[in-house]
Amino acid sequence: MNFALFGGDERSVRLCRLLRQDGHTVRPFALEQALPEGLARPEDALVGADCVIFPLPCEKDGALNAPLSGRRYTPAELLCFSPARAPVLAGLPGAETCAACRKYGLTLLDYGRREDFALRNADLTAEGALALLLDGPHALRGSSVLVAGYGRIGRALAEKLCALGARVTVAERSAWGRAAATLAGCRAVPLSAAAAGDYDTVVNTIPALVFGAAEIEAFGGARLMELASAPYGFDFDAAAAQGKRVLLASNLPGKTAPESAADAVKTTIYSILEELQ
Repeated sequence: MNFALFGGDERSVRLCRLLRQDGHTVRPFALEQALPEGLARPEDALVGADCVIFPLPCEKDGALNAPLSGRRYTPAELLCFSPARAPVLAGLPGAETCAACRKYGLTLLDYGRREDFALRNADLTAEGALALLLDGPHALRGSSVLVAGYGRIGRALAEKLCALGARVTVAERSAWGRAAATLAGCRAVPLSAAAAGDYDTVVNTIPALVFGAAEIEAFGGARLMELASAPYGFDFDAAAAQGKRVLLASNLPGKTAPESAADAVKTTIYSILEELQ
């Protein structure tokens, strides 16, 4: 197949190589700092394309997420050249990408919200978080860790922490989540009671403000880590006012395991294309 690959970080670089290893033709664009062979014009990358791949996340401030390019591109100026028959596969596309696909009659598919990809990405995120936690003042074995939220990432992280001997408490709104966490060997408390314990580390996975000034103060000297996307679970301003730092660990798979992260994207892309046949 012929793939047009637009923007992204190290994951996109690895994805390009993985697809080529499988015998596909890949024409990268807006990756010139890592792939000098990339094409100079988007229309050249799209010649004969069977599929267009946008990165995860797809956009940043309304433009293509392209940290490895020296220029700013809007989805509309890229997709105006796209063949109508080529599906656009994007990770969590924003409003600009959605609008451009509607305008040009293109099929847009979000691989970032697929359950198969989300599960793989959650496991990689949890492993990346674990790597950061291991690089700290406390051994994880015997340490007390609060994990806020028991979704895909929270479950994966709690499982890995338990395997290393940490004493894991899961703070979760739902009774179902608390029951599942308990059955997995964790202590479970309602989210409203999260700040009542004494923890060495607090990790949030909930993409909504749950820890304000009072909770952050109650956590004392615990390490604070944010794994959720915006609007985040910690009040960063409140933490700063108390002289505390919240480690914002975003896009961990792309930083800590780019090869595996790229392989997860590739596998999901293959699944999508197979389903389209």
